[in-house]
Amino acid sequence: MKIFFILVLCLAWSLVGFAQTYRGVVLGADAADTTQTEPLYSALVVWEGTQQGTTTDFDGSFSISANQQTSKLLIKYVGFISHTVDINSVADGNNIRVVLIPEQLDEVTIAQRKMSSSMNRHSPALTQDLGKDELCKAPCCNLGESFETNASVDVNYADATTGARTIQLLGLSGRYVQMLSENIPNLRGIAAPFGLSYVPGSWMDGISISKGVGTVVNGFEAFTGQINYEYKKPVSDERFSVSLFGSTAGRGEVNASTAIPLGHGVSTALIVSASKDFTSLDENGDNFRDEPQTRQLSLLNRWNFHRDNYTGQIVVKTMNEERRGGEMDFEGSVIDTTKYGVYIKTQRVESWLKNGFSFEDDLSLGIQASYIYHKQSSFFGRREYDGQQDSYYLNILMRKGWNEDQHIFDCGLSSQGDFFDERISFDASRGSSFYSLNDIAIGLYAQYTYNCDDVLTMIAGLRADYDTEFKAFVTPRLNIRYAPCQFTIIRGGVGVGSRTTALFAENNYMLSSARKWSYNEEDVYSQERAWNVGGSLQQTFGNSGLSATIEYFRTMFSRQLLLDTDISPREVWAHSALSRSYANTFQIEAVYRWRGLDVTAAWRWNEAYQELGGEMRQRPLSSRYKALISLSYQTPHKTWQFDVNMQLNGGGRVPTTDGNPDEYKRGNTFGSYRICNVQMTKWFNNWSLYAGCENVGNYMQDNAIIAADKPMSEYYDGTMIWGPLMSRKFYLGLRFAFSRS
Repeated sequence: MKIFFILVLCLAWSLVGFAQTYRGVVLGADAADTTQTEPLYSALVVWEGTQQGTTTDFDGSFSISANQQTSKLLIKYVGFISHTVDINSVADGNNIRVVLIPEQLDEVTIAQRKMSSSMNRHSPALTQDLGKDELCKAPCCNLGESFETNASVDVNYADATTGARTIQLLGLSGRYVQMLSENIPNLRGIAAPFGLSYVPGSWMDGISISKGVGTVVNGFEAFTGQINYEYKKPVSDERFSVSLFGSTAGRGEVNASTAIPLGHGVSTALIVSASKDFTSLDENGDNFRDEPQTRQLSLLNRWNFHRDNYTGQIVVKTMNEERRGGEMDFEGSVIDTTKYGVYIKTQRVESWLKNGFSFEDDLSLGIQASYIYHKQSSFFGRREYDGQQDSYYLNILMRKGWNEDQHIFDCGLSSQGDFFDERISFDASRGSSFYSLNDIAIGLYAQYTYNCDDVLTMIAGLRADYDTEFKAFVTPRLNIRYAPCQFTIIRGGVGVGSRTTALFAENNYMLSSARKWSYNEEDVYSQERAWNVGGSLQQTFGNSGLSATIEYFRTMFSRQLLLDTDISPREVWAHSALSRSYANTFQIEAVYRWRGLDVTAAWRWNEAYQELGGEMRQRPLSSRYKALISLSYQTPHKTWQFDVNMQLNGGGRVPTTDGNPDEYKRGNTFGSYRICNVQMTKWFNNWSLYAGCENVGNYMQDNAIIAADKPMSEYYDGTMIWGPLMSRKFYLGLRFAFSRS
């Protein structure tokens, strides 16, 4: 299979074409000092006198196919003077650099502050875009810490010893969100419990959060939404950057990146990240580390190619990580029968290739291919888990547009393969269990997009896949966007999602408990399937700076892998079965922007129930509601920035502990709790200094670990986590960037 994949990559690379495509970056000059610039997100780039155009990405970059009618590009951005570029006078069509000057009327500057977070007004699916400025509102050491200011995505610890984090979207855990790295599926299988920490925050250009099932182009896996994160590009204006971070929790981190244009349409970027926890903390006095000591080293190298009508990318990323948790005096990397220890060693390699070709008559071809190697060696007390996963992904997409893209037809072929080899040992005296899976899915898909003057947009798609383990299945999806006026947008969507589950790979953190596992061999790998339906109303109130979004989504399972921890406090029962489980989510969010002030207020209600033992029960360890207020103020000319984020998390249900001794019992519910984070940033010409405090109120879950005083007993359980595990933390960081200008 690996040889087959390599041959596919070689074939894809050999299909290089020759139609003209232009690329560049759009920057905005500072009103006070025009030598200071920053990328402009969502600037309009259009061929003069036509409707053929595009908008810039988070880093200000754009790409646009040649137009036979004109050679002049018109660039527009609200608050800036429009600029025209004649392509015939540009020396290098792959490195176009445009700097827009703020408008001035009677010596009064009119400029629009770039939004760090915004709802995508043109997407048929409800999509929120988070730019680099939004990620800078929090320390954002990795992807898992990048949602602190977001009302839609919750991030919490999965257990008390491993540091595994899980996200929640639309009332369900992160395994039902399709994670995409530059629109390629990622962080699946063994990577699911810890994958959020594999993506350094300073590497990212932006994040898009899409709710609902999405389209069929990226596959069949999304149940509740898609989260796509973009890495830095070599074509950005940033030539070299360094960021440093340190906290009172003993964590230190350094990141560095460089982008090098090599000419003739070739550019490369090299990014490195190193982090380490130098100390261990036990703020709650249970003799367990509040967070594992982690050492991580990551390296990414990407190459971009532009030639006539061809654009290509090759990316390779490696990551090595060690985690050590458990009792404070546990050291080493082997099982200690006298002390409870957790040790996880991970080696991971990601690689992907993209090829894009544009032809005449609005015809284009895209080829995506990726390969991921992931190996984890670990133990949790006296339990062991070793797993290796090899995954590949291939997507060949053909797109044809008519009538200035009023009608677009997409069709293609995609294949996804996962190859697991796992070893689980619950007790040394019982020996080990070995499991393996060679799962390949291949499918055809077609999708039609209708766009009527940006008033009505409809995307209807259907794909048919054949899976070597679960046979044939179909995936229909429909998304509609209707804008009756410029201030109102109504969206609706419906579709089905399917995914292959890996019981131990996705839940190996649950081995940090003495619970006995009961499961059927055929349920170690199974398939889940669910429908999602939802809609939203997005309203902007004129030019007041106020906007609001109201949304409702419902996810309904037809088959699900269930982990029942209510059957006994000392047992977990895993089984795959037909299910009536569902999740309803209602959310209202309002955003107000005035000069340098951004205010976000949101409230969300979750109603998630699982069918356990024929009875519908509320999903455990999950808050039923959340309220958020986020305040951000930036002084004129971006010299200072102040950010405050406040959350109220509602109560929820706790799995039963009846049957435990009294000292190891917990209540059947948990109450609401508040979290407050603050940060202050000072901006200079090429660098910024920031300082902040997380968990200002110092709220921590009491007695998070059951039987922490007897970790080798049958009552020990570190997986009953619903709240914060870390105490108040202060941090300090520095960001430096050297641009080409």
